[in-house]
Amino acid sequence: MVKVAIVGLGFMGRMHAGIYGQFDDVEITALCDDLEENLEFSSASEGGNIAVGEMQADLSKAARYTDFSRMLEEGGFDFVDLCVPTFLHKPYSVEAMKGGYDVFCEKPMALSSEEAEEMISVSRDTGRLLTIGQCLRFWPMYVKIKEIIDSKQYGNVVSAELTRYSSTPGWSSRGWILDGTLSGNAALDMHIHDVDMILHYFGMPKSVTSSGTPAEGGGFGHIATIYDYPGMTVTSAGNWICSSSFGLVMRALIVLEKAVVELDSTKDPMLAVFPDGGERIVPELDPKDGYYNELRAFTDNVKNRTAPVVSAESAGESLYVALKEIESAEKNTPVSL
Repeated sequence: MVKVAIVGLGFMGRMHAGIYGQFDDVEITALCDDLEENLEFSSASEGGNIAVGEMQADLSKAARYTDFSRMLEEGGFDFVDLCVPTFLHKPYSVEAMKGGYDVFCEKPMALSSEEAEEMISVSRDTGRLLTIGQCLRFWPMYVKIKEIIDSKQYGNVVSAELTRYSSTPGWSSRGWILDGTLSGNAALDMHIHDVDMILHYFGMPKSVTSSGTPAEGGGFGHIATIYDYPGMTVTSAGNWICSSSFGLVMRALIVLEKAVVELDSTKDPMLAVFPDGGERIVPELDPKDGYYNELRAFTDNVKNRTAPVVSAESAGESLYVALKEIESAEKNTPVSL
């Protein structure tokens, strides 16, 4: 039995609790949030821009804390699941690893590459596992796209476009997510998903050229980027300044030499392959979602002492590229990587 402490009980923390409730080898033994009223809940269905349903978790044996350091001192768990605001990712991860615990930390990894490097260094020095919640690497549609690209069955990639548009998030505690100094705003907090997948699919680009729409709270509420890769065109855009009725839309359009792969969260099916000279193909996908699969994978890492799929180093690279995109948008000039 693996024991977990969940820290931060907003939308994501509650959703994680619901997922752990589906594992027969995981016990939630501690809950921590600096707002005492957040410590009492029974479902993971509140807030957020992804519907997660009424997933139940047994919290009867979970100790409850408003003090993170005290929770670490009292222990009784194997790893810490951090669903706290981004500006707390580095200090909480470092304190937990130095306290002897493995760490699952939500994305983005940190607010700066310097913070990410410190997290990586502490993980190496302490021997504790550290992974970041770049969940698209586990999301069935994006996993299938990776398989298609790597198989070369339709030839090489000619162009790729990944986009993510959302209503302005309003579910963060005390509104921290709209303060660019605390979250990085859409350019970092949301766009990091597609940045991570672009690197996962194609590796590190030579440079980025970005433009953005400044947000009221600092940072960019919209960012669009061209990535410099030899022999193909790769672009991406992230935006969370859409109208309140818009919701969340995720898209990816991959043009290969002999087919087009389209992902569109507004369509049914969401993923389809359009080969040259043939009928549309609808790939069979894993029925479990990316949130489930990433937590299942890390729980197995903790049990078996195996390396996480999303290494801290690879998550640090995604953060580095996203930060360079922000720099490019601020300077209105290409930035080499």
